[in-house]
Amino acid sequence: MKSFKKVYDAMIGMGVVVLLFTVSTPPQSLAVCTEEQLKNWPTPMYQGEELKKVREWENTWVGKKINFTNIDQVKEFLSEQFYQVFKNPQEWGTDDLWFTIVPYQQILPTPGQIAATKKYALTARFDPNPRKAYWKDEIGPNEFLVGWDKGEIAGFPFPFPQSGLEIAWNLESVTRGDSKSCDRDGVVVNPRTRAERRAVQPWLFEYYTGRVDIEPIPKKPKNPKGIRRAYYLGIEEPLDVQGTRYMEIRYLDVTKPEDVWIWFPNFRRIRRMGVTYKSDTIDGSDVRPDDECGYNSHVNVKNWKILGRKEMLLCRHGDPSKLTKIKGQAVWNGYELERTNVYVLEAKFKDPTGTYSKQILYMDPEMWRCLQMLCWDRQGRIWRQAFFGQQLVKSKQGIEQPHNFEFYSMDIQRRHGGPSLDIVREIGLNIPLSYWTIQNLQKLGY
Repeated sequence: MKSFKKVYDAMIGMGVVVLLFTVSTPPQSLAVCTEEQLKNWPTPMYQGEELKKVREWENTWVGKKINFTNIDQVKEFLSEQFYQVFKNPQEWGTDDLWFTIVPYQQILPTPGQIAATKKYALTARFDPNPRKAYWKDEIGPNEFLVGWDKGEIAGFPFPFPQSGLEIAWNLESVTRGDSKSCDRDGVVVNPRTRAERRAVQPWLFEYYTGRVDIEPIPKKPKNPKGIRRAYYLGIEEPLDVQGTRYMEIRYLDVTKPEDVWIWFPNFRRIRRMGVTYKSDTIDGSDVRPDDECGYNSHVNVKNWKILGRKEMLLCRHGDPSKLTKIKGQAVWNGYELERTNVYVLEAKFKDPTGTYSKQILYMDPEMWRCLQMLCWDRQGRIWRQAFFGQQLVKSKQGIEQPHNFEFYSMDIQRRHGGPSLDIVREIGLNIPLSYWTIQNLQKLGY
């Protein structure tokens, strides 16, 4: 009996310890920021001694033209793939590729983004329960952002991220003015033959939830379909596909695949495409709909991991009017790059048959936008590289915010690229729900 009582007492003691540990240890799904941290947010990526060192470096480099003759001196601030392109301009259709260096400047979130972050970030957490989803591997515990599927959260959920998944949700939370229309004008270039195929594509998008800049905030009240984001793109050039219309609707319900509809003018018919169409390139370019702005699909399709921080030269305050090229040149000259302390974010599809075996996204910690992306094929070979140049623009409501004026994607293996520009027509549109219907898509086609 005495020995039994000793065992019993030991078991009770262990149970109490486990209980105390469980109560005192916060689960992964709790928020990781405090009110004190948010008082001083947003914070610049460089402060104090770090900023002083950057300014000293800038005294030497700001205003300098960097090309193959001196690029080795700033190689430590470039990805190997970017470096190789500018080091070997003849492979990309020109005798010289160059960029200039500009001073680092902090980019502030919009007033609406700041207000929403301070309101919602303190309670941002992951759902400890798994969820069903339309894709193969579904959503595991502590992966899905609570409230996202109801439109009950806005702003950056994790202004002080501790994991790659939290950074991915910050990227997903960028609404780019809530609604925007642009004209995408560019070419697909084969530098070996110097052949160019022009592409002119007006497009617009609108977010129905997570809105921070344009009323209604944080979501549209009339949303019976449960739309997260809607996207439209038309093709005016090249002439052989002129008049083609593309519409994509992403839903809050993760068990419901995105709707993708295309109007084909030759047949005067609308065809519904499978969601896998978003993984294919558009009109012979190197651009996939899912690659827009670094990633344009559900966060939980991939696994995310922070690989560290890296000082890089990237385009944050660019002027698209300064970009130049000659015929047959597959990369812009005239980028304005500034010192940036980015997060190096690794993304891998949960499904091994995904388009890429691995991606690296260089994430700006002030905007939570991707500024450069690298992609590897299924055999583990570097395949694509994309640049996302940013400029500051004002909406018609007078709100200044970053605009992704460029989505440049190159195929490193086949050696061709697509320099293009996204010129803003309007930010902050009021688009009726009836616009995002197949009836309207057909009407636009006619």
